[in-house]
Amino acid sequence: MPELPEVETVVRLIRPRLTGRKMIGARFSVPRQLRPQTPDSVRRAVRCQVVSRVQRRGKYILIDLDKGTLLVHLRMTGRLYVRSSGKPHDAHERAFFDLDDGCTLVLNDSRTLGTIRYFSKKKLPAQIQRLGWEPLEETPGPDQVRDIFRRRTLAIKPLLLDQSLWAGIGNIYASEILWDATINPQKRASQLTREEIRRLIDSVPRILRHALECGGTTLRNFADPDGKSGSYQDEFRVYGRDGETCLRCGGVIVRIVQAQRSTYYCKKCQKMRQNICGKEKGEIV
Repeated sequence: MPELPEVETVVRLIRPRLTGRKMIGARFSVPRQLRPQTPDSVRRAVRCQVVSRVQRRGKYILIDLDKGTLLVHLRMTGRLYVRSSGKPHDAHERAFFDLDDGCTLVLNDSRTLGTIRYFSKKKLPAQIQRLGWEPLEETPGPDQVRDIFRRRTLAIKPLLLDQSLWAGIGNIYASEILWDATINPQKRASQLTREEIRRLIDSVPRILRHALECGGTTLRNFADPDGKSGSYQDEFRVYGRDGETCLRCGGVIVRIVQAQRSTYYCKKCQKMRQNICGKEKGEIV
């Protein structure tokens, strides 16, 4: 699933081609991608509205119009791009928003898991209200993070996937962030030391910004609106490298399963150290 760097890459590329354009029509070949709304209701809502802004919130793309907002979630295989007039169609194109310059905003989605919703300006989507800090824009303080972690018994890796904490972090970048911060992914959030929390706060934006500079990660389907693949997969330090040597300490990268998702980490430099009482060193009390 596209994570923050991939979604931000899409937004930055389609923004200049959409802003200021008027939507003159819309067509949908997979109505369930709009549920509980219908193709007719969305078509009527967006017709003759002008795009005022294109932005990202977490993993969502928000296309602000005169009177409302289109909320797009790409999920596993979704791609969003502006197709110029005369360009050939693709068999996996599912939704079409015709623009006044002859171009078309297209959702391409081979597995049809992506979603599109329309919201009036009076109603902020619940999905957006639940999102946490924006990693590229907000830097929470260590005490603020520590107060949240103290109430959580979940291991830090699956907790990073909770979008109410840092919005936009997914499975790939969670492993990369924890390696960068030298934190064991199995350690409970409530046991992180102040120093580990400080390292985590530093690592979150650093890894995501670097991935964004690379155009995101392409493992299977992701390509930006111009059809270009991301290259951050060439920068992986742990993800997908089980059995290989750690680039920092020479230890062995291992794969485990947490919350039904693959986690990768170095057994040596991300090791949990135990004190003589069997408790985690540096546990917050």
